[in-house]
Amino acid sequence: MKTLLVLATLLGIGMSFPGPLTPTVRFQARRQTNIRLGDLIQEFALDMSSDLWEKPSSVVFSPLSITSLLSVLMMGASGATKQQLHNALYYPSSVGDDVIHRSFQSLAHSLGSSNSDVIINMASRLFLQSGASILSNFTQDAQNYYDATVRTLQFRSDPLGSMNAINNWVNRNTNGKIPQLLTQPMSPDTIFVAANTVYFNGAWENPFDEFSTHDGIFNTGKTNITVPMMRTTMKVPYIFIRELNAEMIALPYKGKQFAMFFIVPKGPIEDRVLQEVEFALDADTLNRYIGEMKNSTRAIAVPRMRLDYKTYLKENLQRLNINLMFDSIRADFSKLTANDHVWVDDMIHQTVVEITETGTEAAAATATSLNRIGTSNSFEVNRPSLFFIRHLSSGLPLFWGRIIEPQPLYAQRQ
Repeated sequence: MKTLLVLATLLGIGMSFPGPLTPTVRFQARRQTNIRLGDLIQEFALDMSSDLWEKPSSVVFSPLSITSLLSVLMMGASGATKQQLHNALYYPSSVGDDVIHRSFQSLAHSLGSSNSDVIINMASRLFLQSGASILSNFTQDAQNYYDATVRTLQFRSDPLGSMNAINNWVNRNTNGKIPQLLTQPMSPDTIFVAANTVYFNGAWENPFDEFSTHDGIFNTGKTNITVPMMRTTMKVPYIFIRELNAEMIALPYKGKQFAMFFIVPKGPIEDRVLQEVEFALDADTLNRYIGEMKNSTRAIAVPRMRLDYKTYLKENLQRLNINLMFDSIRADFSKLTANDHVWVDDMIHQTVVEITETGTEAAAATATSLNRIGTSNSFEVNRPSLFFIRHLSSGLPLFWGRIIEPQPLYAQRQ
């Protein structure tokens, strides 16, 4: 019996928040990439998020990390196993594998060219059972296209040490934000663990006045949650989406290569309302809405919050018609290993997103005078909403999520 274990681990951190009135950028509706990879990943993100509505709760994940790992697995798969991955990831049948993997390589390069104010680091590693017959062509291609480094471990003779080695690697590559992804050792039959991390640390284009932060109410539709609410008045890309009865803003990060978008419905505060908004989206529709955004002065309020989400994706992926790779009989990874009966055990995914102002004492000062411009021009994330962090030139969603019950993130007193 042989198994693979696939790990997807990630981190997103937003540092600082938008400040006073400052012109921002207009966003393009369409982008040019080799195979419109950003759009394809966006479609998969919407599929995944829709499936995660099985449990209405706050969710955040990285489409980039998940699709990167699935593409690495596709590189080692054959036959129907490979075809399922190819179809679920929306890769065109007319496009060769080399184009797909080169597109990921090119995209990773463009993401890595960020400035000192926006740091994004992707890391991939293949942990192999010592002596396992992993094909050299697979490891070489994983290194060439996905910059995946290789390390051998002793899953059989030292399962605890192997678990600690993987956790230590994840901890280092997420800057300490995910210290223990694995809570128990892997099966001694494990021959291969694929891991990926995404670390994002971004400063907004305009710092927020920390002293404007004070407690506010987030209405979940079932209860009210008190959260530190960060407030400012500024000019931002904005659109009211009439057909969805929802509004969207974009908050650019420094360098204007990335932005965080919020979509807030205007209807009744019910789970189904947000669900209907999300289900109405696809990549082309979202591109159109973003292309139609116009700069507008808004009084903005967003919770100072932390979202921490960990899940096992096997059942979700199976519902998205990726099931053969989990089948101990039918899985075909003949381009990855010479061993028979190798299959994927599970796919673990954890994401942490923190949205804060610059500094650590903002929550201490609650008495402030707010520059409000009238409720008709306000934009408040004070009810269940969607958000995503987007690479503007490619349209890639680095992170996608929904805020149902935000976890308040209070500044530490010094």
